[in-house]
Amino acid sequence: MTSLCARCARTLQIRVNLSPAEISQLHHYLRFDFGPSVITPEQAEGVKRILAVADKDIEDHDSEIARLHDQIMIIEAQKRQLKTQRAKLCSLLSPMRKLPNEVLFRILQLVCDSVGNRLYDFNDEEGMEAIPYLPAMTVSSVCARWRDLALKSSGLWANLAVVLLSWDGEPDELSSMVALYLERSRKWKLKLSLDLERKDELPSLDLLLQHADRWKSFTYRAYHLYSFSNKLSQLHFPELLELDVRRFSDQESSVLDVFEHAPKLRTLSTTVVPPPNAPFNQLKSLHFLMDMGLSSPTQLANILNNCPSLKSLSLELKRINQEVQDPPVQGTWHNITALTIMEQSVEYGSLTGSCSEMVFSSLRLPSLTELVVKGSTQRTYATNTLISFITTSSCTITTFTLHGLSVSDVDLIAVLQAMPSILHLEIDDQVDYYSHQRSPISSHLMSSLRHQSTSISLAPKLHSLRLISEHKEPFDDATFISMVESRWFKPGSDLSAAMFSVGKACIRSIVLTFSWREVDAEVYQPLQNLDAEGLRVVVTGTNGVQV
Repeated sequence: MTSLCARCARTLQIRVNLSPAEISQLHHYLRFDFGPSVITPEQAEGVKRILAVADKDIEDHDSEIARLHDQIMIIEAQKRQLKTQRAKLCSLLSPMRKLPNEVLFRILQLVCDSVGNRLYDFNDEEGMEAIPYLPAMTVSSVCARWRDLALKSSGLWANLAVVLLSWDGEPDELSSMVALYLERSRKWKLKLSLDLERKDELPSLDLLLQHADRWKSFTYRAYHLYSFSNKLSQLHFPELLELDVRRFSDQESSVLDVFEHAPKLRTLSTTVVPPPNAPFNQLKSLHFLMDMGLSSPTQLANILNNCPSLKSLSLELKRINQEVQDPPVQGTWHNITALTIMEQSVEYGSLTGSCSEMVFSSLRLPSLTELVVKGSTQRTYATNTLISFITTSSCTITTFTLHGLSVSDVDLIAVLQAMPSILHLEIDDQVDYYSHQRSPISSHLMSSLRHQSTSISLAPKLHSLRLISEHKEPFDDATFISMVESRWFKPGSDLSAAMFSVGKACIRSIVLTFSWREVDAEVYQPLQNLDAEGLRVVVTGTNGVQV
């Protein structure tokens, strides 16, 4: 490309252009010639003329560089404009534009429900990062269509969490934002969460209480429940379905009594022991967090007797240096179909036993079909109490989850033998750091789960199996693969019909996860073939999903 002079538009040429010989001679003069007569006056005048021409050349080049820089800026601006126009044209082909508003609204609502809109009352640097926790506001600022949809979709604004932790007074912006969400949610049922540390008057709380008749789900975290419960006691909750109340102080409180005017309440999660006269006859699901463990079996029996319609019971037991001394009080509850027990136990001295074992000794649940046992203990878990509970309850367990308990493979096999109708099994062998128990996910367990054509198999009706291996112990891949192959019958085959006739079901889903080792895809090639035939197989290691 030919460069032109910015002033005269002629071809830009270098007028001072020394040849290699002249440059070499110049270097020689500079290095070796010196003294008063090193250069004559005529030669000095010639050098000055050359320098003047060189200065003009430099000036011309500076002008040309400035012109070219301006041209580059113009071209870059044109490129940016072209990219912007191209992006807009590509948006015309975006699949998102083809979605009807009803489908788009459902997607946006799922996002807003999963994240939740969170408002804080503190203004430090961390609090300023609350904007990413306002998905409804974010959605409404994407484009005109999304904003119009967000403003018309009350459900996007109905999931609200308010955190009031500061003692410096509530900022006006917080109550204004709460009012905005309440206004835009219109008459939509509210999913509300409050996290309080203060007991003084708060304008934002007063706004929320005015809409108590719209509360569908209410979560309450507080160090002091009494002051706020006085306001709640004056209200009715005709739409309330889910209630989660937890306190962090040791003061006694009858805060649950204030929800006696909640005729639709079906799910309760709480750390507060329900009083004997609590109006919970209609409860279907109860999640009870016992910070210091069960005081007695009678306490648990009283809670269950107070909830005659209960279907799902979840007990989160935290026991620190205490032991239940009362003898078990056995009772039968026919409506409960799902039981979850989560125990965190810290053993000191000569303490033995556990809260979960006391629960199993106290309960008889003949209608139970789903059982989840989770925990973190330093000692080997006594499965004999669990087996006795299943046997004496005469229940039909179809779903069983074991997580975080120190159990041997022999004891686990004994538990599974008490569950011949089990359909879904999940085992996570993560245990306490100080436990010396080996993983129950062993070759012996895999061999026991293998279908035997001439004998009764362990868990013959199993449909899905999920194993999470966190023990850094050798894993027998070949035995595991052989077990899976023995339980897979190609649909419509003679083998499938024969196994079905003797009460043995075809496995449908296998999930194996390693948190500590990689998975060799070649080793698990046989399972990839079964996956192609219709069996759902997922094998994951530290190197990602390999099957």
